[in-house]
Parts: sequence; structure tokens; C-alpha cells
Amino acid sequence: MARGDTCGEIDWRVNASPHTVAKNTATGLLLRERAVGGPRRRPLPTPSEGPRETASFAELLKRHRGRRGLTQQQLADFATLSVRAIRDLESGRVRRPRRESVGLLADALRLSDPERQQLHAAGGSPADLRDALPGLPASAPPDPPDPPAPPGALVGREAELQVLLDQVTVHGHRLVSVVGISGIGKTHLVLEAVRALRARGWLVGWHAPAGGTRCCGALPAPGGPPPGTADPTTDLVAAVGERHGLLVIDGADASGPGGVDVGELLRRCPGLHVVVTSLTPRYLPGERVLPLTALAVPEEALDHDHVRLGEVESVALFLSHMRRSQPGFRLREDNAHAVVRLCRWLDGVPRALEYAAGWGLVYPPELLLARAGRDFSLLSSPAGCGCQDLLRSVARSVDIVAECCRLVLAEVADRPHWTVGDLDHLVPDPAAALHTLLVHGLVRPAGAHLPERFTALQLVRLLHARDRTPAGAARAG
Repeated sequence: MARGDTCGEIDWRVNASPHTVAKNTATGLLLRERAVGGPRRRPLPTPSEGPRETASFAELLKRHRGRRGLTQQQLADFATLSVRAIRDLESGRVRRPRRESVGLLADALRLSDPERQQLHAAGGSPADLRDALPGLPASAPPDPPDPPAPPGALVGREAELQVLLDQVTVHGHRLVSVVGISGIGKTHLVLEAVRALRARGWLVGWHAPAGGTRCCGALPAPGGPPPGTADPTTDLVAAVGERHGLLVIDGADASGPGGVDVGELLRRCPGLHVVVTSLTPRYLPGERVLPLTALAVPEEALDHDHVRLGEVESVALFLSHMRRSQPGFRLREDNAHAVVRLCRWLDGVPRALEYAAGWGLVYPPELLLARAGRDFSLLSSPAGCGCQDLLRSVARSVDIVAECCRLVLAEVADRPHWTVGDLDHLVPDPAAALHTLLVHGLVRPAGAHLPERFTALQLVRLLHARDRTPAGAARAG
């Protein structure tokens, strides 16, 4: 993954084969343009035959759809657009569609290269990125290394993934913040979204601010920051310019020289969409916040149904991690109860489940459960790397929120569940404090069986319990 420098070297890519790569030597921007494959179709008439020069976008779209024998609804489904968008385009109500939308339609209609170029031209957008980026050299350097694949399959998160994609592609929001505690799966989710967007023809860049905290399981940066970079925002603006695409800022909590002024970046790059992963929202105009919460945990009623238990998101992820080191591990009568209680106890936090499963080589689930709550080393990677453990990561999220929210956490950490009314005596606006804690992922609903009640994450409880001990107080100080 191209990431990790203060100037935010960007690895822009689109789906393709064959491909062309060009590099702007002044900014380090890497581009690769690929033509979408598919069956070749007979091109539309040549300019000498008339229609190609005069056909509007609406006429071309209706003609191609008719040749494919598709209804408007079918085309909308294939192109992942709304049927209303298809109607507006074919009626001429929308005459200059977005380049990304034209690419989706061309893919769905399986147009040949000449047909694709004609459709782009009718919509007012170039099909060849080099037409949109004048001045790029014709010669191409070797392909840059591909970004790393997401770390394993994305378990659950189908709804969150669709919401993220819709925010960018359907609703056209230019800034989406994926927010949650460290280890909740923000980077993994965004990587899956990037893969889907690149498959649709989007240009996607990736930037990891220098100095951002990378915990165990986070994707490593392939290279260090170049010397002499003082203003990453300016460098990103120079690299992006007028281009249309998506930039991911992964771990956007870094302050100081490594931080990016997202508002300024959006103002100076009008064609750019930005997705950030961070512990807290940016609180900028037009920002859409996607709070990422923990995976679903089993209900009490499922304790004796091993098949259905294995389908619950948190259990499925725990089993997946266990089988990486113990391929024959299965839910059985003698371990199912311990696995279920572990997943509940860890609140379905993905990285906590990963660490617990990693310790499964040393302790079976029954012993892991018995040690839970008194052996804090189980909340760090068994690989023994130097990254922060989960409690320290959660402490960062607690430190970010306002003092009134920290006061609420200290009060409710030992309670099994509580209501917003229970906070009236603590803060002037308890609903606002609760909303902040929910967005930051430090508390969660207590469950369908306890409506309108909330509970602190187990990691928050453990953090407060540890800090009350003499050793924990010394560590916190």
C-alpha cells in the first residue's frame, strides 16, 4: 500500500488490462489507467455516417440499452446506479453525468473502446485519463507495487460497506469519516471499499500521515517519509490538482507536521472525495460520519445451537483466527460455551478477538475465559511486537473526548447498564454526551432485550479497573 510519508505519496490506480502508467516527477503522483475488459461489440457508425457526431448522451444511452435488451431497472442494477438516475440521463434532464457514472454504464453495457470513448465524449468527460491530465509524459515508468490486500476476508460489515460506498458514489459526499476505537476494523473496511471502487473505474489514492499510531494488525507502510517535507497538505494539493478521484487518509489523528488540513485539501481540489479513518470526526462542514461499532455477539438463546453460533459475526471471526494456527479447531460441546462467552466478554471487537484467538495456541478457550479480566497481556498481540496494546489504544480514544464525557465513563464503567436519564446529575446535556460516546465507540446499546439502555465497552471497564490499581495508576501517570 502506498502510504506512510509526510507529503502523502499517492498511489492512484484504476482497474485495467492492458495498462498505462505515468508519473508526474514534480509531485511523485503515480497514475495507472486501464481499459475495462469484456466482449468487443461492433462499434457505432463512423463520423462520416453521421450519428456519432450528433447523437446526444441520452440518445446513445438509450440506443446501447436497447441493443443489449435491458430495461432501465436492469441497467441500473448492473451499473449500481439508481433507476431514477437512468431515467434522468435518458430523458436529457441530466446532460453532463459524472465520469465515474459513465464508466459504470459503459461497463454494464460492455461497450467496446470506441463506443466507450463516444459515450464519454457525449457526456462531456474524456475516456482516456491522459486527455484529462495534459502534460503527463508519454513514456511510462515500471509499475509501482500493488497496495497490500485487505488482511483476510471481511467478516460481517456488509451493511457498513454498502453505506460507505453509497455515501461516496450515490450521494456524492466529498468527506466521509469512518470513526471508532483502534482495532475496530476501520482500515479493513475502507480497503474493501477501495477494492470495490477501483473495480468500478475510480482513481484511488492512499495517504498515511507520518507519526500516526499503528497498532498490531495495521497494514505496514512500505517506505519511510521523504526528507524535507513540512506541509503535507500543500504537497497533496499539488499532487491531486484538478483530478477527480478518491483519497483515503488512513489514521488521520496525527497532529503536528504529519497532519493534513482536510478542509483546505477539499477546498483546493474541487474534484476530490476524501475518506478518513480516525478516532474522532473532523467536525467539518459537509462531513458524513460513519461510526464503526463492534461485531454482533451471540444471543443467550443460541448457546446450544452450534451451527447458528458459527454464523454470528464475532464467533465466525474468532473461529477464522483460531483456524489459522489450529486448522482443525471446531465448535464442540466442550468449548462452545467458552467461545461464546469470550466473544461476548470482548464485545465483538475484531482485534480483541484476533489477539484472544492468537493466545489459543497456549490456552484453550476455557482457560482463556478463566484468565480474562485478570491477565491484561491477553489484550496484546502474542507475537510480542512493540505496538501499543488494546488498553492503551482505548485510552487514546478516552483522552480525545471532552472532560464531561470522561466523567460519564468514570461513573458508568462499573454499571452493567444504564439509561440516559441516569446521567442527568453528571452533565448539563446527557444526551449530547451519550451521543459523543456512541460515535467514538466507547459505549454501546445494551441489547435488544434491554431497550434504551447502554453499557460501556468491556475494554473501557478494564481500562478503569487497571488504572485503579497502584501499578495502573503509576502507568497512567
